[in-house]
Amino acid sequence: MNRLLLLIATITLCGCARPGDHPISSNCVWSEQDSHSSDLTKFSDRRHLRFDAVTAEDMSIRWADMHFSHRPEWDRKQGECMQTLFQGIAKHHGVDVDTVQQYSTDRDLIADAAVIFGFGLLYLFVAYIFTGRIRRRFHDDNAGFWIMTLTMAAGVSLAAVMVGILGSIVIETFRLNSVHLSYRMNRIPFREHWAMLFACGLVVFGLVALLRSRIKLRTDVVSVINEVRKLGVDKIGLVVDKKKKVLS
Repeated sequence: MNRLLLLIATITLCGCARPGDHPISSNCVWSEQDSHSSDLTKFSDRRHLRFDAVTAEDMSIRWADMHFSHRPEWDRKQGECMQTLFQGIAKHHGVDVDTVQQYSTDRDLIADAAVIFGFGLLYLFVAYIFTGRIRRRFHDDNAGFWIMTLTMAAGVSLAAVMVGILGSIVIETFRLNSVHLSYRMNRIPFREHWAMLFACGLVVFGLVALLRSRIKLRTDVVSVINEVRKLGVDKIGLVVDKKKKVLS
């Protein structure tokens, strides 16, 4: 588990620079030493353009928070500053402003996949523990087991989504090196697709519960067979009656 968390942290937080490292321009002018035309057919150029676009958006938010925090003109001033920065990036890289704006909203798929995969594995572990406890509590009551499973599935899935949202926000803050996430929090997969993730949590919890019930049933069958072999053929009827409730 520690190695998994270290891998996720390395993937999501690694890099020589992060958007929050770029200083704020007092007049919203984009400055860049590596100025060249971008070839968007190359992965490296697309990644570089995306980083610049995300950095420009982060700069505009920090600039607006610095000068217009909690003021009604914040949205307008932030948008104007961001457009000015986008125009500077477009000029430096020889692309359209619309292209820069599109790249600013593109998510880092590798980082998002690492976060979702990490939280998914943790959820599987939690679901396995909970369903095991439910199985032991209702070992001879199949109806009670599934009623409690459905109830716990809803509660655990909802809690998992909330933890995932909070954890994703923390990771996003460190990944961008910026506490000024603002409206960008709504783009985080755990917030944008929380309903779908909640539904997936219900399905996964149910499948894990089904697996635990199957394992328990097979264990009971093996136990019956072993007792039959020990007691002999003459006492098969007694063993079957003894285990009838368990197997029903």
